[in-house]
Amino acid sequence: MGKLPVEDQLEIQDLYSRYNLLSDAADSAGYANCFTADGTMLSPEVGIEVRGHDALVAHKERDKSNRAGRYRRHWNANLCLDLLDDGRVCGRCYLLAYNGIPKDLPTIADCGVYEDILVKVDGAWKFESRCLSMDGSTWNQGKDAVCGA
Repeated sequence: MGKLPVEDQLEIQDLYSRYNLLSDAADSAGYANCFTADGTMLSPEVGIEVRGHDALVAHKERDKSNRAGRYRRHWNANLCLDLLDDGRVCGRCYLLAYNGIPKDLPTIADCGVYEDILVKVDGAWKFESRCLSMDGSTWNQGKDAVCGA
């Protein structure tokens, strides 16, 4: 593994931030555009397996419709990026996600670890795959549960 240039590190950090903000805003097109055209989002513990642009858009639309007026916040920490021999990047970080009712403090909804593969497509870093291993989650714990992975 080689050293990832600082410019690439900053661009990838921006991708992680954009992903969180777009997911929280339920911007389905923006969310899907954080991935390659055939990108994947997996979270085996909660049964999420989404493949390809159209499926990613539909996944975020379902997430939006399940929120019932609540807001969603993603927090990532301890981002670690490793340049792989083939030029792709392996990214890892922690997730804490919250749901809340406007004007009230949120409650923790999900806690886990992302393991990602990133590739540069037409000069922009994208997620080729994201795998979210949940430590704990409210996903699938009733009709009002929301998972914004």
